[in-house]
Amino acid sequence: MKILFTTIVLLFTTLIANSQTYNAINSPSLSYLYNSTNEISTISNTEKLQLFPLFIGNKQAKFKLIKNKNGLFALVDGTGQVYKAANTNAGTISFTRIDSTHFSGNTFGSIDFSNKETIYSFGGYGFWNRNGQLSHFTPGAEWSIDKINKRYTTLNTFYSYDSKKSIIYYILFPWNEESTNEKIKNSSVIEFDIDKKENTELGNLNPAINLEFKYFSIDMPSLNGIISYNDREIFLYNFSANKVYKLINEKIKDELIGKAGSELQNTFEDNGKLYYSFSNDSTLRSLTITLNDFKEEPYPIYITTNNAKYKWLVILFIGIVLGILTIIIINKRKAKNKLVVNLIEEVYTTDLNSNEFNTIETTLINKLIEKSNSDSFLTVEELNTYLGIKKKTIEIQKRVRTEAINRINQKFNVNFNLETSFIERIRSDEDRRYFNYVINKENSKIYLRHLK
Repeated sequence: MKILFTTIVLLFTTLIANSQTYNAINSPSLSYLYNSTNEISTISNTEKLQLFPLFIGNKQAKFKLIKNKNGLFALVDGTGQVYKAANTNAGTISFTRIDSTHFSGNTFGSIDFSNKETIYSFGGYGFWNRNGQLSHFTPGAEWSIDKINKRYTTLNTFYSYDSKKSIIYYILFPWNEESTNEKIKNSSVIEFDIDKKENTELGNLNPAINLEFKYFSIDMPSLNGIISYNDREIFLYNFSANKVYKLINEKIKDELIGKAGSELQNTFEDNGKLYYSFSNDSTLRSLTITLNDFKEEPYPIYITTNNAKYKWLVILFIGIVLGILTIIIINKRKAKNKLVVNLIEEVYTTDLNSNEFNTIETTLINKLIEKSNSDSFLTVEELNTYLGIKKKTIEIQKRVRTEAINRINQKFNVNFNLETSFIERIRSDEDRRYFNYVINKENSKIYLRHLK
């Protein structure tokens, strides 16, 4: 008796579900999808699609489209309701409900797709939490939950579906789960194998890439990836190869971005062509995009987190580079010191230990005395010229000047048994950062008497 009652209830529910038919205004996009015999992996940018007046609470429902060999389907976001396109007539296309789902309200923003003619719903949110469960749809019945190895909170914010390999790549963005106090700090790239029902974390999203905010994204099976318009550029992301490409064909870029006030919508790829329309023009457009229209970027989509060898290679490489730079810096300093010594030896052609004034020193002293007698001085530039270091670096000039003046002063004090500064430094009145050089008249007389 209980089995009979259950059967009657299910049959009655199914009949009610199947009796819900709505007529939607047909469009070039809907007409193409309805008449196509191919399975189209993803139909994206349907956020503004309002097929027919259906309300969730007091808000118009949002629809997602799925096209496989069984037909064209419309899924009502967050509800589990499934409608199938039945026929077209006089500019309309009718959709009939084929499920008996009771509203759950916890799959808003889920990843909905078809794999081997089976419709799936993956993840979503509702009632203040997010889920990572996978469920498949059986026509005429409710959704059934599939067991997977590990659940991540899954949303359709950004994902790429490889229907040939039955793989979905999606981004787990940072967030705080209020119901469990779980905190996700990094943006992770997850690979989901549909056949094996397995999630695998590939690594952290490259910080150079911003995928959380995008204007549109379109799966491109012919390019093994997904194109996305973000950061004022259109990029192609190939998750299986972990490569990023930037669109360099300006003509295609301008076409996809459209005019001001228009938004790309109802986008899909079929037979190697991209089909799309705009919010202010329902015309179905198409264009062909190849990898030649892109340029590969020098950075990956994600950085592997579970490859220990890679980490150690990076650390080793950085260590080697730092070691080489240290050796180069040390050698440069040694070369500078050697150059200074050589310059000092060039200045002093006589024995460095002699207390006799050499030719260069004598010339310099005579010029200083001449300047001092006329109440003038020797500038830094003039001193550098006499010492032959005018074209050397400022650091070398300073060291050679100091060495030369200290040696002349030392010789003067030794020869005349004095403790004074024979050559004096006086700050410039014009620029206090610089010095002028003089010999006072008393020391000039002592030196000149010695020469006589």
